[in-house]
Amino acid sequence: MPKLHKSNVPHLQKMHTQLKFGKKTQPIEFVNQLEAIDVQIVHAPTVAEFRKTISVFLMNTWNDKIQWDFPHEDIDQTIDELFRYELLPTAMETINITWSVNGMDMIDTTHLIRHRLFSFAAQVHGDRDMRDDRVMVKPGIMANADFFERYKQITTMARDLYTDMLDSGLVHGLDTRTIMPRNFEHFYMVRCTIKDLIGYCIMRGDEQIQTTVDNVIAMKLWLEVLKKYPFLAGLVDFRKPDSFYQRQSAKGKTNIFPPNAKNDNFDWCEEQFYHPIGREEFPGGDVYLRIREDLLKQIDAIKKEHTHV
Repeated sequence: MPKLHKSNVPHLQKMHTQLKFGKKTQPIEFVNQLEAIDVQIVHAPTVAEFRKTISVFLMNTWNDKIQWDFPHEDIDQTIDELFRYELLPTAMETINITWSVNGMDMIDTTHLIRHRLFSFAAQVHGDRDMRDDRVMVKPGIMANADFFERYKQITTMARDLYTDMLDSGLVHGLDTRTIMPRNFEHFYMVRCTIKDLIGYCIMRGDEQIQTTVDNVIAMKLWLEVLKKYPFLAGLVDFRKPDSFYQRQSAKGKTNIFPPNAKNDNFDWCEEQFYHPIGREEFPGGDVYLRIREDLLKQIDAIKKEHTHV
């Protein structure tokens, strides 16, 4: 078939991407990553839908015929018992949550997509021009002026090479993107069940093995869930000791940091850790502690109560 002018191609739809070839680049926006993380619930069942689904799914097992309505107090009890694993936990898989997370760098995205029971929609790079993207900077890098300046120079040089290659028309987008550092901002859309969401928050809330970014995402996600479903309060405890780390480190297995106060229940020496001091003892560690304290206050303020609508 011959190549035609676009005016002669019927039903030509609008491109998904925005063409930026030749657009002048602006100074990169370097932002403190922990302050830029944003988690939002895209869709979740209403409280009434949540209660209807759980009650019909669980409370009909011994009935002669399917019952569609149950007393509120019986539904309250069933939900509490379900999330204490006193009833068939499969029912948790009937509640699906769709959420978004923004402010990750590429390394952070690899942590997220390890959760194989989740469904994902990712921000693309091969046919999306990245020249205007922000850069997510770890507080520990920002805390050192000399390192941060070099960091900004190298990142800017890489971005400029990316745009030069892309604008030249000699290198296509699937190849030019490979020069971009991993620190540019990414977002993901996620779908998961409430059962797997709770497991994610518990796992990524580990403050010894997981990153501060993972910790903040987990706390922000759980806060958004509690705003919708306050009757789930108390199921995730971000202050509890990190038991896997404790068991592993007590055997002398390699870990990155020595135990913090809540995990210091075993004999240890500096030589068994990758770093001799704790994560929050590094410059910039105060940023995480401040954000953590604020998020935990908001989580604590939501009291466990059953609502019916």
